[in-house]
Amino acid sequence: MKHHHLDPATGQLHVHGEPYLIRGIELHNSSASSPDHLRPLWQRFVDSGVNTVLAPVSWELVEPQEGDFDFGLVDALLADARRHDLKLVLLWFGSWKNGSSSYVPAWVKLAPERFTLQQDAAGNVLDNLSPFDTSNRDADAAAFAALMEHLATVDGDAGTVVMVQVENEVGLLGAPRSHGPDASAAWTCPVPPVLLEALRDGGSPYITVPDGAPVPSWSELLGDATRTAELFMAWHYAAYIEHVAAAGRARHALPLFVNAWLDSIVPDASGPSDTADAAVAGGQTPGIYPSGGPLPHVSTAWKLAAPTIDFLAPDVYFGDFEIPFKGYAETNTTFFVPEMRADANGVSHSFLAIGSYGAIGVSPFGFDSLHENDTHDLRRTYRQLGALEREILHAQTQGLLRGFRTLPGQEQRITLGSHEFLARVHTEHDGETCGYGLLLQTEDDTFITAGHNFTLDPLPRDGVPAAVLRADDLAITDGRLTPQRRLNGDETFAGTRIRVADNPARMHGFMLTTGTHSGVVHFSLYPRRRAVGRGSHSDGGRVQR
Repeated sequence: MKHHHLDPATGQLHVHGEPYLIRGIELHNSSASSPDHLRPLWQRFVDSGVNTVLAPVSWELVEPQEGDFDFGLVDALLADARRHDLKLVLLWFGSWKNGSSSYVPAWVKLAPERFTLQQDAAGNVLDNLSPFDTSNRDADAAAFAALMEHLATVDGDAGTVVMVQVENEVGLLGAPRSHGPDASAAWTCPVPPVLLEALRDGGSPYITVPDGAPVPSWSELLGDATRTAELFMAWHYAAYIEHVAAAGRARHALPLFVNAWLDSIVPDASGPSDTADAAVAGGQTPGIYPSGGPLPHVSTAWKLAAPTIDFLAPDVYFGDFEIPFKGYAETNTTFFVPEMRADANGVSHSFLAIGSYGAIGVSPFGFDSLHENDTHDLRRTYRQLGALEREILHAQTQGLLRGFRTLPGQEQRITLGSHEFLARVHTEHDGETCGYGLLLQTEDDTFITAGHNFTLDPLPRDGVPAAVLRADDLAITDGRLTPQRRLNGDETFAGTRIRVADNPARMHGFMLTTGTHSGVVHFSLYPRRRAVGRGSHSDGGRVQR
């Protein structure tokens, strides 16, 4: 059995030796603590087109007594996933989860003299294990290593678990940096030489180190003091997690990653976004969002201090999704979105992540609690992505794929090969707020497009109008695509437009039914050249032959 791995050239995830696209959902934090709670939901995941479930594994339940491990819940997850032919990404809720340490075992919580907590500048103790304390680090590493060793034993051949996330949204909430005795001592130490050299080469947008300058301590770095504090925390969180990750990797060689609570603007706040009450995610200042977490602007520290971690990943809920998509795709060979909104706004960005930024997959959060009526967008999207998985994965490696998302009143220009298209929203009625999809080139003039509620207009190429030669509405049956209808006439605007929508268009006060059924269209273009007619040249009107 081939080990699951990340392709070093393409960044794609390979499962059992083949490229794999994650159509994921992440469970609520407590769902995996009860197999009985989850059991009725597994078939619903399958019916929704999901192929991978992201499930938490908490330190407190794995090691309820120090050195006494119980993997019964992990084994139940494995059994139920296999029963439904699903893969798992396990999320290790160890020392930190969302900037706090609520998932550590009781024997850790009850021994603060042994397992040190962090402090703010006023000396207030924070609910966050110190990354400077080797006792914390070693206890976490021992538990994570035991988990990975167990997976190697019970899942090494089956390969149900394809990746593992180490911790969850780490960082310090409540202060830009830790001020306990151990942290204060580290603050006065020299900056590690390897990081200093990277900073000299432009490894931080906020901090500069002049060539030839003496090796400074962290407190002596030039730049914004808050950003220096954040970089300091990033280095030490990463070094701690490297120790944990390396202990696990030594037992079982699965891809490992960390995820980030982003520094995005939080909408609908009564005041500035930098308030603790508003920042359930996002925030603009280190300490409002978890300081030291794996954000792009501190990715240099993370990559140097934690080489066992294969990639950094964003949890995207607010703001302009393309900003983190671009930031993480540019700073990582592998790009994955382990958490995003499960509503239409979140799902509509899936094609953009996969099509334009090469994501190995996406995973909306909290799908297990959604009402059936609220899952339509995700089910439609995953049905399409599942049917096109092989084509998508090939096109990603060849630069033959684009994703897009457009809003009412906007148009988005898409360039693919030598062709250009304009994407627009198909209809603004019936609660539709955007159009989204992907465009995949299979031959020079042949394409597949999929998604929802958009139109594509081919633009002239070399001054010659482009038109639709043929277009087929494809049916998805048992995950396979077959031609269902030849589209023409109203459905293609007489060969000038591709429509992808499962709702009819309203035009001039009446309904014009021009929808597609699956939302997948296979089409070819041709140059619509105008014939040369009489009187078009100054030769007496002769037709040129």
